[in-house]
Amino acid sequence: MAMRMLLPTARTFLIGAAALLGCGPAGAQNADAGKLKAAIIYNIIRFVAFTPNVSAPLSLCLARNAAIPRELAALNGQRAGNRAIALIGLDATNAGSCNVVYLGNSVADIPKVRQRGVLVIADGAGVLPAGGTIGLVQTGEQIRFEVNVGAARQDKVVISSKLLRLAARVQQ
Repeated sequence: MAMRMLLPTARTFLIGAAALLGCGPAGAQNADAGKLKAAIIYNIIRFVAFTPNVSAPLSLCLARNAAIPRELAALNGQRAGNRAIALIGLDATNAGSCNVVYLGNSVADIPKVRQRGVLVIADGAGVLPAGGTIGLVQTGEQIRFEVNVGAARQDKVVISSKLLRLAARVQQ
């Protein structure tokens, strides 16, 4: 019964992540993990309400040392709702102009980029305690995401309840 109740948008999220993962040789696990992270990030973006400036691109800022920029490059120009995604390199001066910041493993940089209206995504179990909004956590071959609702609320980031239901963990 619970599976039948899975909303079409949630199903789309899961199918989209699986489709972007694709099939590859057994030795390509790191590439597959990068593709899956990119798919998860894209689908997370689709379930977050950003400021309604529909004429401006949705800026996804990437830390210079982010582990998956090649896979994320495929998101450049993709549409998330009414807006096209624009990839931007993150530096000390432009965090405030970003809608989404992906830090990779740079959890220590979370306090530097947290600002009103900015969705902060990073890799690892330490993301939520450091104040990040979304943490991508790998367990074995699975990549799941965790959500820090308190950080989202404080930063005025509105996350869909549909996304929260799919999270591995939701921290209040």
